[in-house]
Amino acid sequence: MELKFDSRTDILEIFPTRLFMFAIDGCAPLNDALKAAVLTREAAAEPNAGGVIGGWRSGGDLFDWPDKGIDTIRQTALGAVQAVVPLIAGGDCTFEVRLSGSATVLRYGAYEKSHLTPGHHLTMVYTIEAGDTPNADAPENGTIEIDDPRAVGEIHPNPRIFLPIDTVGRPMLVAPRNGQLTVFPSWLTFRTNPYYGNGERVTLTLAAEILNLKRS
Repeated sequence: MELKFDSRTDILEIFPTRLFMFAIDGCAPLNDALKAAVLTREAAAEPNAGGVIGGWRSGGDLFDWPDKGIDTIRQTALGAVQAVVPLIAGGDCTFEVRLSGSATVLRYGAYEKSHLTPGHHLTMVYTIEAGDTPNADAPENGTIEIDDPRAVGEIHPNPRIFLPIDTVGRPMLVAPRNGQLTVFPSWLTFRTNPYYGNGERVTLTLAAEILNLKRS
């Protein structure tokens, strides 16, 4: 009796989670406009929507702001959704999109608590100003940390013990860059690690609800 296995055909990827990263070329003018809009509202002492320790988060009405750059980032987010959804759906499709968004400002020592975006399908984090990026001395500085949703506690008697090749339960770190739009499913929990740089770290968190999806 022979055990047969073909690595080209006999391996299936199960429960994959896709994360998409877009870069906006020539984003400096857009980012300057968006940063000015965000910092103006922060300075006006608009209420902090919460979830940020030592920093500030706006309400979820970002796309109602009349400021320069808001419509551009809305169109950018829509373009990302239009690119991503067919890849998730497995082919061409038509659908409608409902967007919401908020802005976050972090300064030295501030961080964003773990959260997700219920009632939506896709979450997008757009980096306006990354501030001082991670380095060898502070590898997690201001990074976006996305949790592994798999139930590691039920798999490993001691969740601190992993096989060297086992990634179950380990979070993924995304280092922010100016003009970077990171897109992932809204059921993933994520946070922003403490930021220890100079100046501000300014981001937008955008959420998309997909409506009336029909495969072509």
